Amino acid sequence: MLLNTKYILPESEKILVKDHLMNSHFGQKPYKPKHNQRNTGGDGRERKLNMKREKYFRFDLDDLLVQYELGENKSIIAATILNKLTRQSVDDAAEYVNRVREAGTLTPEAAETVKALLQRYSKWR
Repeated sequence: MLLNTKYILPESEKILVKDHLMNSHFGQKPYKPKHNQRNTGGDGRERKLNMKREKYFRFDLDDLLVQYELGENKSIIAATILNKLTRQSVDDAAEYVNRVREAGTLTPEAAETVKALLQRYSKWR
């Protein structure tokens, strides 16, 4: 015997119809989205440091900065470049290298070599 049923005709004809078929709009669940509709997909992809090669980048950057004899500023410049490359993007790190070059700390040749190194150790993420 069906539990949620009603007789819609006289008792003699005994035609059973389920409740939810009689009132199909009543009791239905509202539309539930499959995912977060307000999510626009993030900020997009940027060129950043390839984290699998971070150690190699550090060694190469340190070698370059020692080669161009920066002295005390070497560790500050290396840390700032690494921070910008890891968290922001290659463009921001290259902009910082240009500012350091304009300040007179880096030579133009050294700045171009560092920017080439940035491109070599980066990937889209």
